[in-house]
Amino acid sequence: MISIKPFDNTQDGHVVLQVRLINSAGMEAHFLSYGAILQRLLVPDKSGNKRDVVLGFEDLKSYEADTSYIGQLVGRNANRIANAQIELDNKKIVLTANEGKNQLHGGFESFGKKVWEVTNLGDEVVFSYISTDGEEGFPGELETKFFVKLTNDNTLVMRYEAKTDKETIVNLTRHEYFNLDAGLTDSVLGHQLKINAESYLPINKDNIPTGEVLPVAETPFDLREDKKVSEFINRMQGGFDHNFVLNNPGNKQAAVLSSSDNKLKMELYCSQPGLQFYSADGMVDFHGKHMNIPGPSAALCLEAQHFPDTPNHDNFPTTILKPNQLYSHHLSYKFYYD
Repeated sequence: MISIKPFDNTQDGHVVLQVRLINSAGMEAHFLSYGAILQRLLVPDKSGNKRDVVLGFEDLKSYEADTSYIGQLVGRNANRIANAQIELDNKKIVLTANEGKNQLHGGFESFGKKVWEVTNLGDEVVFSYISTDGEEGFPGELETKFFVKLTNDNTLVMRYEAKTDKETIVNLTRHEYFNLDAGLTDSVLGHQLKINAESYLPINKDNIPTGEVLPVAETPFDLREDKKVSEFINRMQGGFDHNFVLNNPGNKQAAVLSSSDNKLKMELYCSQPGLQFYSADGMVDFHGKHMNIPGPSAALCLEAQHFPDTPNHDNFPTTILKPNQLYSHHLSYKFYYD
């Protein structure tokens, strides 16, 4: 079942809708047309009790004030671009710099701060947004569509499409903050995480990739088997905010996240080559719809995407999109109880 109803108005007067998808098992996904935000993701257990497994807020005002990209669709370019500069067709292009000298997640008002159009297609919903030529410095008018469907096997299936009228770069991601304990524990340190990646991208002091691709073996980045978050997070000062090079991206399993009681599991599937694992070490005393989660690491992010700073590294898979090309990627979150 799909329902669409008014949620609230933005501070500048735009109407924001809430989209609810409910499957036959009782699982629910609630999106907002503001930022294509996933506000709630309610997963039922065998008794019908539901866990809301993503952080978020009850009200629009909190999302407008948020600076942590909570639940957003991030674009036009996810992650960081060094010196907020790219080169296309042998021309230097200067982007907006919203993290010191660098650009993070598409600039000051990226896709997660825009009001999207919503269309009910019957068995799925499409969110649409047109990014104007020059927005945040990016060339080309970019028409972006985001499709969402909730299947009866408790899988949230998502798909991105984008077209441009000028050569540009596109790298879209989701920025859910997952807590499979539904806020009932102080943090996600009791969760278990597995990432199917043989390699990772080392970064410099500004969290920009050095360009190297290194093996995870015998490093804190070796998450090829389930590991309790508390067992590896302290091996990385400041926590994790790193991109993992996925094994055989396509429709392969990229990661598995398990709740602290090890009963609820989420499998993540994606077509993109990288997965940014952000451990949100600095997220303490988070106040939202789960009331207060003390933290640190009140949640964690698993952001399927192309690699950070790709336009400045020739050895990374390209994020260039040209006219008459279609940007198309998919992402799924599958939930089940053991």
